[in-house]
Amino acid sequence: MKHQICRAVLAAAAVTAGVFLSACGLFKDSADSVFDDAEDAIATDRTAINIKTAQFEYEFDDATATIRYVAPGNVRIDVLDGINSAVFCLNGDGSSGWMFLRGEVFDMTADDIMEMHGALLQTIPFQVDFQDLFTDAELQETAEDACGEECDVIQAVFRRAPEIKAKLWIGKKSDLLRQFEITREDGVYTMQYFDYRTFDGVTLPSDMFRFAPDGASKLTLVSFETNVEIPDYVFQKPEKLSIPEGDK
Repeated sequence: MKHQICRAVLAAAAVTAGVFLSACGLFKDSADSVFDDAEDAIATDRTAINIKTAQFEYEFDDATATIRYVAPGNVRIDVLDGINSAVFCLNGDGSSGWMFLRGEVFDMTADDIMEMHGALLQTIPFQVDFQDLFTDAELQETAEDACGEECDVIQAVFRRAPEIKAKLWIGKKSDLLRQFEITREDGVYTMQYFDYRTFDGVTLPSDMFRFAPDGASKLTLVSFETNVEIPDYVFQKPEKLSIPEGDK
C-alpha cells in the first residue's frame, strides 16, 4: 500500500470521501458555523440517518479503491494496486481492525488505521464531522479563491495528531469543500475537489487532484450506491486472504 496516497484521499472527500461533537466550546462560533454548513452541503442529518450501507469506488493512478460501509462504523477498503494491493478494515466498535498486505493479515487498532489511512476513511461523506476531526479551528478574516470559487478559509489541527496542521477552503456560496491542505514533517499535501454531483442525497466531488512531495495524481469517483446488501463476513478478520495483485 502506498501510504502517501492513502493519507491523501479524502473524501471525499472527502474525499471522502464521509468525518462528532457539536457545541463543545472548542471552536469559535464563526468556524463552527462554516463547518456545520459544509457538513449539511455534503449530506443533511436526515439523509445520513437513512443511509445504512454504502459501496463506492475510486480510480487513481493505476489503482482502484472499493469502499464498503455498514452503519454504525464497519468500513472495509480494498485497494488493487499491483504488488501493493491491500485490504484494511475498521470494525464497528471503533476500537479494532485488521489489514491484509503481501499475503499476511495483521491486527490493527482504530488509531493505527486512522494514522495510516484516515484520509481514505474520510471519503465516507455522510460520516463527515469536521468538529470531531479537527480542533483549534480559526476562520481567517479574508476569503481566498480555490477551484473556481471564493472560499472561507479555516486553519486547524487534527484532534488525533495535533502536530499535523490543516487548512480548509470551503465555498462561500456552495458551502462545499474545495481544497484541503495538511502540513506534516515530510512536507505539504493538498487535495482539490471538482465537479460535485449528488447521489441519493449525498453530494460528492467526481474528480479530486492530489499534490504531495512525491508527485501529483488524479482520483475519480467511478460509482456510488447506498443501502445495498453487504454481508457481515466482509468485515470479519480472515485467517488467510487472497486478492488480485495484477489487473484492477
